[in-house]
Amino acid sequence: MTRQNKLIVLIVYLLILAVVMFSYRTNRTKKINRLRADLAGISADKSKTRAAEAELERMTRMIPTGSDTPAFIEALYKTAKESGLKQHEVSTEADKTGGSARPGGSDSTSTIAKQRIKVSASGNFRSFAEYLRRIQNMERFNRIVEFKLLPDADQLKGTFAIELYYLPVKNAN
Repeated sequence: MTRQNKLIVLIVYLLILAVVMFSYRTNRTKKINRLRADLAGISADKSKTRAAEAELERMTRMIPTGSDTPAFIEALYKTAKESGLKQHEVSTEADKTGGSARPGGSDSTSTIAKQRIKVSASGNFRSFAEYLRRIQNMERFNRIVEFKLLPDADQLKGTFAIELYYLPVKNAN
């Protein structure tokens, strides 16, 4: 081989090598960009999942599975003490009723049940106002119904019912 032929072979080799390197770098850049896009999508999905989990946790605290009435009654007694009510009594009603969480839904997974709790207490007006404010600010979803407040000597006597809402636990038989 002559020197000129060697030079031509070397130039062709270098041109082929340059084309191969250019295509390799282009392909690699495309793959890196695709992986970055996938990673961004996964990160966005992860953020959405975390937000959904936080919302589910918040909703579970508001409408828990199972009534957990004893814990709520304990919270009521603590709230009454902190509010300054003089006398405070709580009783539960035996009948539990349910409703549908979704309009027209009749599946067992969409049923919301409620537990009714009767409260009677006595104290001054500020104590009642503070007690009701604290009940309304409880994280758990509840509703105050049948509210009656009557004067009794130098204080007020009140009776009302609180409805607790919960998702009943289904037994797997």
